[in-house]
Amino acid sequence: MKRILILMLAAGMMISCTACSENKENNDTTSQISVNQQSENAVPEKNYLILVNRTHKIPDNYEKSVEIIDGKNFFGTAFKVEKETYEHFQKLREKMMLQEVQIEINRSYLNADEQKDLIEEYKKEYGDEYAYDYQGDPGYSENQTGLGIDLALFFAGEKIDKDKDFLQMEGIFKEIHAVMADYGFILRYPEEKVKETDFMYQPWHIRYVGEDAAKAIYEKNITLEEYLLGEQT
Repeated sequence: MKRILILMLAAGMMISCTACSENKENNDTTSQISVNQQSENAVPEKNYLILVNRTHKIPDNYEKSVEIIDGKNFFGTAFKVEKETYEHFQKLREKMMLQEVQIEINRSYLNADEQKDLIEEYKKEYGDEYAYDYQGDPGYSENQTGLGIDLALFFAGEKIDKDKDFLQMEGIFKEIHAVMADYGFILRYPEEKVKETDFMYQPWHIRYVGEDAAKAIYEKNITLEEYLLGEQT
């Protein structure tokens, strides 16, 4: 009788252990599914050193990681821009006003459809080759980060916001480029770095990366691509 009882207890324990094992496996599977779902729907962390160019696509759900705000410049033109970028731009603008140079935001954040429209505008005004040299395709354009700013100038009582006119204002842009690292901005597409960026020189396009990175990039006379590559080596 005792032997029968012992066998029954042993069998019960085995059944119980088997059930525990199955529950653990089920829990592990459920946990794995949950992690995978979170990974697929994850919101990227805010990253002021994000690299977006012809070979680096803007991350999915990027817009959820930044705060894009609305603004209006001196000329009454509406724009959208990342919040911290705008706060630092305001400080840079105040600095330049002291030097009797008035800078404004002509354009910053664009969604994919707006970037596509901008490319079409460039093609109509400047031609296909020019549009390619100066603009990235939707998904591969820094305009979609809200961290890049296309400047406009108010000079001698006139609004200057066209590419061809900007190239006549080299002296003023040099003044801007000389001080903007103190406010976290870099010249994104330098004249002597076309090979590195794969975009033509754009003195009007500045990019917010934060003060430390901006100062390092300016002092070393390098691009964002070179700066990030250097960090990885």
